[in-house]
Amino acid sequence: MQPTVLHTLLAAVALLGAAESLVGQSIPGAVLAKREPHHHLVYEDSVMRVLRVRVGPHDTTLLHEHDPDYFWIALGPSEVVNAKRGAADATIKSADLSIHYTPGQFAHVARNPGSIPFDNITVELLRSQGAVRNLCEPAVANQPLDCPRQGASARDHLLRGADEHPAFATSRLRISLATIAPNALVTPVSNSTSHGRIWLIALDTSDVASLSIGDGGKQGWVGGVYRAAAREWSLRNRGARAIRVLAVEGRD
Repeated sequence: MQPTVLHTLLAAVALLGAAESLVGQSIPGAVLAKREPHHHLVYEDSVMRVLRVRVGPHDTTLLHEHDPDYFWIALGPSEVVNAKRGAADATIKSADLSIHYTPGQFAHVARNPGSIPFDNITVELLRSQGAVRNLCEPAVANQPLDCPRQGASARDHLLRGADEHPAFATSRLRISLATIAPNALVTPVSNSTSHGRIWLIALDTSDVASLSIGDGGKQGWVGGVYRAAAREWSLRNRGARAIRVLAVEGRD
């Protein structure tokens, strides 16, 4: 092969690689969150993208872009500086297991000024979500809670057999934090309002070894995420301690 032809081919490959890296990117100078080194992509389908995030003590992320809306759950108490392009820096203090909803189409840098890691699970929502409202968690800042009253009927929950904390809902999704006791058997609430498909996201990926799925072998865990392949399924905690998962119900 002539050197000029080889150089042309190599240049074409480089251009293709650059184009691929820019797909979905709209803010100059920012990388997509899924390509930012502190954000680890573990699961993606047509509905959501799940990123496990760790920013070490006194560490800073790259400028990165969240194109879709997303929510995140704090894994441990944290304090992080949110340096959003075009806005003043804001310090966000989060309690362990607090859940936060954030509209997309912005870029920011996250700085951890503390002495412990900033760990979270970020779930980017790949479809337009419409109206968003809090349930029992102030996920949307400065909005009231609409928490089902104590002793509410099963239709207000997603799972049977788990201690469920309804967090928030959009026009398309409903999100809860569920705690599964040892030996508990969890099934979907069959008379839920939307009869939607459910995703479970383990807060600790090592816990999935203790969560036994009964769905006829149709689906397993991917990156700590279980997407129910059918409306009838079950999950048993065969471990010695309680396990927490995020439960997401689709309403399409």
